[in-house]
Amino acid sequence: MKQDLEIAGYTALPLTLPSTPAFPIPATHYLYLRPHEPRIPDPDTPRSLFLVNTPIDTTETHLRHLFGSQLSAGRVERVEFEAARLSKKGSSAHALMQGTNVTKNGSSGKKRKRVTADELQNRLDEATLPETWDRSLQRSGSHAVVVFVDRASMEASLKAARKAGRKSTSITWGEGIEDKVPALGLHRYIDHQRALYPPRAELLRSVNEYMTVFAEVAEARKREAAKRAAEPDEDGFVTVTSGPRLTSAAGEEEAKMLIEKQKKSQEGFGDFYRFQSREKRKERQIDLLKRFDEDKKRLEEMKMRRGKIRPE
Repeated sequence: MKQDLEIAGYTALPLTLPSTPAFPIPATHYLYLRPHEPRIPDPDTPRSLFLVNTPIDTTETHLRHLFGSQLSAGRVERVEFEAARLSKKGSSAHALMQGTNVTKNGSSGKKRKRVTADELQNRLDEATLPETWDRSLQRSGSHAVVVFVDRASMEASLKAARKAGRKSTSITWGEGIEDKVPALGLHRYIDHQRALYPPRAELLRSVNEYMTVFAEVAEARKREAAKRAAEPDEDGFVTVTSGPRLTSAAGEEEAKMLIEKQKKSQEGFGDFYRFQSREKRKERQIDLLKRFDEDKKRLEEMKMRRGKIRPE
């Protein structure tokens, strides 16, 4: 009787990689899996499997097909890859940026919350141009977390993987889903070359979305700056200013106009400041002349005493 293939608590599942024109001989790839045990468990932990050494061409479709059809064990709810983890923190931040809590009938359950400038900035940082690759590849030896619909599906999938490894069941990776995932090889690079020049309408849509969020960020920061300026300081005073506020959202032309206006308003004080400078220079000259006369008198007194005092 063959034993389960286990290494350091991981169940080893052998997968047969299909042959390609470059590599006509099929290869065996080992996928290692165990129950997910993160440092900080969450409600999805009991129904999750932790996978290590995933093939570089792994997609969510591959793993759904592996556990649902090839192993006939359980249904997969979602897959969280190492390269792009769909964390709950990101999902909650996205829901917060939407500003509403939509109910089943499509109505808003809560009052819309005003989105802050930092939240809009996050949306701006996430904005990208149209993708140039039809699918992403995983890093060699990377890991993933597979979340099943329930704990029973997770346990059944782990049990089926152990059984397949013990009996050396032949599982061909990606068999039956060739038409559901984009092809690799030459077709991948041909599609990439075409995607480098997206349609004009799609490119304009991406740019317009970015500029719309950019304008919202500028407006939000302007509102926040005005709100901070209206708040009293530690002593209870509110700083009152006149004229346009020079904030980060102010335009370059407005800044130039403000600088020119300030220069004109200070032209009347130029002569006054120069007059003060002349007066200070006169005072320093008078003081130097006074000191010179005092030193001259002191020198004359020393000359008068010279020769009168003789050593004993």
